[in-house]
Amino acid sequence: MYLRSNHLSWFIRGETLFLYHDLFGYLLEMSRDLKALVDYFAQPHAAEEAATAMALTWTRDQVGQFIGVFAQHRVLVAPGDDELAVLAEAVPIKGPWILGYRGDDGCMTMVTSRGFGDEPWAQPQLYKLDAWHSDLWRAIDGERTLRQLAMAMTEACDGDVRDDLRLTIASVAAWTHSDRQMTRLLPAPRSQLPRLPSYATSTMPYAPLGTPSGHGTPAVAQGGLDLTAYHQETITDAEQQFEEFETTLSHLFCEPHPALGERTWGQTLAQVALQRGWVAAGRARVIEVGGGTGRCAAAMARELHEQAADLRYRVVELSPALHAAQTARLADQPWASSELGHAERLELPDASVDFALSNEVIADLRIGLVTRKSLHTLRPDAESDAEALDLVIQYDLATQRGPEPMPIQVGATHLIEQLARVLAPGGVALLSEFGEENQFPIESTHLDHGEWSVHFGHLMQVARRLGLEASLESVPELMSLRGDVWVLASNRTQFRNLRYLFAQLGATLAKRALTPEQLAVAAGGKLQLDRIEGLQFRPVSERVMGLHPNEFKALILRRPPA
Repeated sequence: MYLRSNHLSWFIRGETLFLYHDLFGYLLEMSRDLKALVDYFAQPHAAEEAATAMALTWTRDQVGQFIGVFAQHRVLVAPGDDELAVLAEAVPIKGPWILGYRGDDGCMTMVTSRGFGDEPWAQPQLYKLDAWHSDLWRAIDGERTLRQLAMAMTEACDGDVRDDLRLTIASVAAWTHSDRQMTRLLPAPRSQLPRLPSYATSTMPYAPLGTPSGHGTPAVAQGGLDLTAYHQETITDAEQQFEEFETTLSHLFCEPHPALGERTWGQTLAQVALQRGWVAAGRARVIEVGGGTGRCAAAMARELHEQAADLRYRVVELSPALHAAQTARLADQPWASSELGHAERLELPDASVDFALSNEVIADLRIGLVTRKSLHTLRPDAESDAEALDLVIQYDLATQRGPEPMPIQVGATHLIEQLARVLAPGGVALLSEFGEENQFPIESTHLDHGEWSVHFGHLMQVARRLGLEASLESVPELMSLRGDVWVLASNRTQFRNLRYLFAQLGATLAKRALTPEQLAVAAGGKLQLDRIEGLQFRPVSERVMGLHPNEFKALILRRPPA
């Protein structure tokens, strides 16, 4: 049987390819050799011909298995198939994090976008639906097929069933396309599925293959990942970095918030440090490794200075753009400053720091990959990082049940080595980040750059081998974060679209942990929140913007007193 490929779009993140099916919304992660197999069917071919053409890459059985999977997802179809007709029996659902606004006439204006940065393909767009299409959009319930929806539209509007079916299919096909991603198609009603497939709950915000992305995504190269060049060269605007590309708890709570007792994140951290005796009254030497926009440092330094008159607060920052923003924000505090430096090489004297803070930074530090073969031979191979292997051996890091290859936190390990050197006797370090005590780092794919969760068990093992006391706490508990405060739950794409909608109606919106009341104040009467479809509010303990606070841990290190 001959097969062909059609209605497919390709996207890229780092070196990873993604295939998006523009009719159904399927999203498949691909290697380049698999893309070559799909591309082979741009012209109709038989499976046997593909097996022969790909003989240097796979066996015939492997090619057959791949073709079977592609056919199941309709990536490959018979040349005579009427794919639009097949859609009639599919069940549409609204895509995740879709945003729409109901106008005075009852018609919906959808706000869609595909990515971030200044690239033309990434920009938000307004998509106005007429009355018929607005009614069709409202009718999508995840239970009815396109044929059933078309019949309902015919009955409601006294139309022609054949015309309405063609229009329904064409409309939903356009809505599902990767340019809009307003809908996804399911093989059965939602209530009959044990759970939604992953493609139905994810967005695809990556760059089209062959299109340069201005805010590039560093890939996991052979042996590991190093974001030094990203921080030094790609980050050019401190505000844009945290308003658009990167989301952190400290930035979301950089203004007084009810979940923190009307304090900011920096003020709360300062109070925790004072209450626990990490910073004592009188003389206090504090460093912050990685300071973001400088808001947290400015609030924390001012709060600490009220109790410790002899305060020296220094931010060590890798990014020149962030360093400039920090310098500007700390300009009115002569006891606080920012300097360029590297987390792995702190240019500080031994035993010169009373309290060290690294707030949501260590996930950005260098990752090295180690294979099981290299662990067995104790020698690095082509896929391993020699330094990471040395650290596993030196600190006897647990490798049982680790993935292949295993990501090892080289940069975070070196930071702890530096902290063990620079902390004064009795000094404390606080390192907060998302991760688990006994889980190997997992790459986060929702950002414009690679970040990895933290294996806190490894870092605690390193700290103890270096003579430090180590403990782990939940960040929400450390910060006394009130979990019952409801805030906007969103992802980066939806929030960007929401901010674009605000701008079109003459309102501004900063990326914060917005309560319903705060969002209403930001709207300023220029748009009615009850007309916005797709907004979700959840308790801050569950989700704030795109983050899950309970996933964040605080690693607390103490150098024993002399």
